[in-house]
Amino acid sequence: MFRPVTVNRFALKTRSWYPAVVSWRASEDGHVTPSSLAWYRRIAMGRPGAIVVEAAGIRDIPSGPLLRLSHDRYVAGMAELVATIRQASGGETKVFVQLIDFLNIRRRPEPDRFLTRFLVITDRHRALLGETDDTIIRNRLKNMSRAELETILDPREREALDYGARERITDVHLPWIKDLPDVLPDLFANAALRARDAGFDGVELHYAHAYTMASFLSALNTRGDGWGQTREGRVRLAEVVLDSVRTRVGPDYPVGCRLLAEECIAGGSTVEDAAWFSGRLAARGLDFLSLSRGGKFEDALQPRVGEAAYTNHCLA
Repeated sequence: MFRPVTVNRFALKTRSWYPAVVSWRASEDGHVTPSSLAWYRRIAMGRPGAIVVEAAGIRDIPSGPLLRLSHDRYVAGMAELVATIRQASGGETKVFVQLIDFLNIRRRPEPDRFLTRFLVITDRHRALLGETDDTIIRNRLKNMSRAELETILDPREREALDYGARERITDVHLPWIKDLPDVLPDLFANAALRARDAGFDGVELHYAHAYTMASFLSALNTRGDGWGQTREGRVRLAEVVLDSVRTRVGPDYPVGCRLLAEECIAGGSTVEDAAWFSGRLAARGLDFLSLSRGGKFEDALQPRVGEAAYTNHCLA
């Protein structure tokens, strides 16, 4: 554990590794805060071989107290974070940052509010209820028993009511979902370049859990546009993103990924899938894997009203 190790393009003083764990200490607009610095200073004082700074968003959108590398304005704060870790560890700890993309997920709504405001009334509802006036339909739904609602709402609508609505990478009827394979490679590559400019020793691409890239890798990815269904289709975007990042940061900059060893859900990806994906990514120059399991929305606990569903997972 305390012997040095050299892996591809980087060497570690010891074999201890602090994985990315979101601390929720960033500002509401994604900047490093004094609390962020204190958190990582304390970890760095233990002088692990490497610290992977928590997930940083690659899109320049509101995302709460989550770090971001979605714009150049975040580079200075991240550079201060890198310097803080280096100083606290006596220069012994390599510093990486995890890069993440995620789709929209809403908080679990109040039932009446969902039925009277958020539910999109369709011809299906009108036909089932024999009514054309949407206001009357909403009032009737609001006054139904749960058993009656079950006969009117489809599975996605029931999910939105019970857990909060969320986007899926298979919602290709939405232009911004259909276009993800065209958009994500540059977003990841630009964020990786900012990480290099901030002084990080490397980046970890988040290809795990319930987030966008893992959803493309998932056995549940049924996209029929060449970006899903088969193993080759499912791994395609992960390869394109890795290639784009590598092109932007250069051949000698360490790039790894967080990957699921298995999804731990019905019909999900298996260890055999993970081994196959790992070989494909390693052949394209991936430097390391950080393995985890589970963490899918399909088995998340039901959140309280007003809160968003959150997944559970374990690192390996």
